[in-house]
Amino acid sequence: MHVLPREMLGHSTFGISLWLLRWFSVRAVDRFLLMMARFIMGDTTNIGITRPSLGPMELKGVYGKTPVLDVGTIAKIKSGSIHVIFIFCYYIS
Repeated sequence: MHVLPREMLGHSTFGISLWLLRWFSVRAVDRFLLMMARFIMGDTTNIGITRPSLGPMELKGVYGKTPVLDVGTIAKIKSGSIHVIFIFCYYIS
């Protein structure tokens, strides 16, 4: 799961990403978003949240929705109040 802050550089993260998509490719925007998220929130792999191979904007394009974690939730995960458990579900239609 990608964890992105709600705001970057004083503006909405989604607004910045849409603005950047006017001039740059989806992959370039994803790299920028992930770089800024790591700078702002730190590495999330040490608390059990791994990042998928597709970037956040690519996932948004494929699935249309993105999961959201509040910054307070990340703080509680880091403090140990909330434990991260991954359950893999595979659905065959």
